[in-house]
Amino acid sequence: MHAVTTTGRAVPIDEVARHEAADVVSAAGDRRVTAVTMALDDGSSIALPSRLGTFLADLVESMAGGAAVSTRVLPDEMTTTVAADVIGVSRPTLVKMIDRGEIAAHRVGTHRRLRRDDVLAARAVRRRVRQAAAQELLEAGEAFD
Repeated sequence: MHAVTTTGRAVPIDEVARHEAADVVSAAGDRRVTAVTMALDDGSSIALPSRLGTFLADLVESMAGGAAVSTRVLPDEMTTTVAADVIGVSRPTLVKMIDRGEIAAHRVGTHRRLRRDDVLAARAVRRRVRQAAAQELLEAGEAFD
């Protein structure tokens, strides 16, 4: 399996990488990652911002646990097909959301396009609604215990 980076290079994510990730997680033990530094080919290094370091630490931990990992670069402007995939709905459902005014879109010729920020915001709203519904079901189930 490979993930394609923004540079267009394929990065192998195979069993060797999973084992290396497991070794890193094992060596860290119960300690938390507080900083991540990248060593550069000229001998210098760059400390990554905290959020990016946490993201990479979570990624390594997920890989170590055997999770499937994929990356994707999202364009500033998306087609309805790409936007629907990002949000996790079918394209016809996304078109209905656009028609109801739940998400903004504009036309380029006869095609609809959506801004990345709007798509990510819609995905976040959808996740919050699903989490609230799951919590509500959990609480309703507890009433029967």
